[in-house]
Amino acid sequence: MDIIFSLILAIFCVYCFFLVGAESPASTPTELGAAFWPRIILVLMIILLVVNIVNSLKAQKENKSSLLGEMNLGGFFKSKLFVGMILVAVMALFMSVIGFMPDCLLFLIAYGFLLGERRIPLLVIRSLAITAVLYVIFQGALDIMLARGVGPFREFALFFEMLLPF
Repeated sequence: MDIIFSLILAIFCVYCFFLVGAESPASTPTELGAAFWPRIILVLMIILLVVNIVNSLKAQKENKSSLLGEMNLGGFFKSKLFVGMILVAVMALFMSVIGFMPDCLLFLIAYGFLLGERRIPLLVIRSLAITAVLYVIFQGALDIMLARGVGPFREFALFFEMLLPF
């Protein structure tokens, strides 16, 4: 099942690679263009998916199991993988409403809890640190505008941007 899922996802990533190039405005000689970073991420995903397929085929060959393996959809829907996928989808839905910083912070806390971290103060401190580092990297170093949110979330994002030196 993992092989089939990885193969379908790799094909979709290849499709998105070409779609991003066709839908993005043309870049100028002095800038990278809008399609550069999405294409980098898609290429990395395709490489990792190919590695996953090869590793799965090796493991399958050693275990002498079938291509589909044991399909357990009930177990999949109860797995941490599925819950993580739901968390990512919820994060994507709330990003434009509450902005990057609160959304990323809540996502990291929820995902850390999902992965088994039960020390809440440590989880919150790590999530705050990771959110700040991601914000500085994307907003500062890469000059990529992150979602600010609406209402009080937007005011908070503007206040935080004012504190940063870039």
